[in-house]
Amino acid sequence: YETMLGVRGHELEQAIKHCFASTFDERVFVYKREHGFELLSPRIAVVVQQQIASEVAGVGFSLNPATNDHDEAVIDANWGLGESVVSGLVSPDHYLVDKVGGKLIEKRIGAKQVSIWLNRDGGTRTREGYRSTDFSLSEAQLSELTRMLCRVEELFGRPTDTEWAYTQDRI
Repeated sequence: YETMLGVRGHELEQAIKHCFASTFDERVFVYKREHGFELLSPRIAVVVQQQIASEVAGVGFSLNPATNDHDEAVIDANWGLGESVVSGLVSPDHYLVDKVGGKLIEKRIGAKQVSIWLNRDGGTRTREGYRSTDFSLSEAQLSELTRMLCRVEELFGRPTDTEWAYTQDRI
């Protein structure tokens, strides 16, 4: 379904309608058909959250999704909002962390072709090549994120994937 970012209060009703209308998108019908879902009964929950103007964001996995290793966390990150990472728009920075020892196992810089930023007056803007040759996370931030992923996994009692964001060095 569609995601709306940077929505201001007076735009909220229209944004919710837009999200609901995405239940009728062709790609949604294809997905539903391929997975055995009822095609003509649209169901959606729209989550409305206050959005922060993050400096770096992404997704973290408390279990290595490539190997199913419970002792490894995987973190993917880019500058700006996490939408560029979770939507697959970019090749993000990639970090592999040993959860038990808290050690960084591997880090790969991503191309980070674009980044998405929140506008003060609503909506978003993209920036091409913004700090694309710099790693987006420090080792201290990776340690903090790994601890947070372990805590979320503990709370839910199973491995999780978590969208996260930093603003002014705070998670």
